[in-house]
Amino acid sequence: MKYRNGQAASISRRAVLAGLASSWISGIPLKAAGLPGTSNNATLRIAALDWGIAATLVSLGVTPVGVPAPAWYDRYVVDPSLPASVVDVGLLFTPNFELLQALAPELIVATPLLQQAAPMLQRIAPVYADLIFQPTPDVLDIAEKGTLGLAERIGVRAASDQLVASTRSEMTTTAQRLANQATRPLLIASPLDSRHVSLFGPNSLYGGVLRRCGLTNADMTIQGEFNIVGLEKLGSYSDATMILLDSPVVPRMAARMTETRLWRTFPFVRDGRLHILPAVLGSGGLPSASRFARLLADALDSKGGGTL
Repeated sequence: MKYRNGQAASISRRAVLAGLASSWISGIPLKAAGLPGTSNNATLRIAALDWGIAATLVSLGVTPVGVPAPAWYDRYVVDPSLPASVVDVGLLFTPNFELLQALAPELIVATPLLQQAAPMLQRIAPVYADLIFQPTPDVLDIAEKGTLGLAERIGVRAASDQLVASTRSEMTTTAQRLANQATRPLLIASPLDSRHVSLFGPNSLYGGVLRRCGLTNADMTIQGEFNIVGLEKLGSYSDATMILLDSPVVPRMAARMTETRLWRTFPFVRDGRLHILPAVLGSGGLPSASRFARLLADALDSKGGGTL
């Protein structure tokens, strides 16, 4: 069992399999009696199989016992930081079932994307799956509803009310700081490779933040979360301010992309309307929405920001 600080627990494969055999009785999940929602929820053992869910739990004051690829969480989510005690339980869409069993969680929280794995997961612990992200015009409303539902399930409703309120307050603050930016459309993109970017539309988490803050997305035609386009298309957004989110896969990829000759021809570059932001998890729910709003305000606010 790998921990983030490099330590290893003395749990052998044989011991894990023995635990599996002894814990499964007529399909009754391990820890079935210890369901959440009662008392002492700060110590409730929860495995979070999604980075946005993990970030939401930490923001609610609950540290998950296991999260997929926490090193990538650190690079992509950033804030809130994940405690070093959290165990790496595999990959986002292929969790390690033996590790999860050994951790003995009382609840597994996942997204509906892991629906096919639900039967296996339910043999380990009860599974709670709800949306905190869906690319729709109501993307932030869905994040709020999902956060409140999760908090209700684990008995920390007061913390979720506070998280929703603080996120809305962050949006209000950003709207006030950027009130003078409302008339200029913002183009939100992230590099895929040296020739392509993802353009994020109004139904993305970033688009939802713009909407809450009274700002305008430069491309309102994108139906889903994003479109993949070649760099040459960016020249057509002559009036936009470009917000380029860095890649968590290749750090500083955004900065290297802007050094090319083609980039120097774009109007938003020539006029000083290009801002590079760190990577922000686009499916990260309320914590990611707040972080994006803060980064955006810092970059665009003439009193305290500029081209990064």
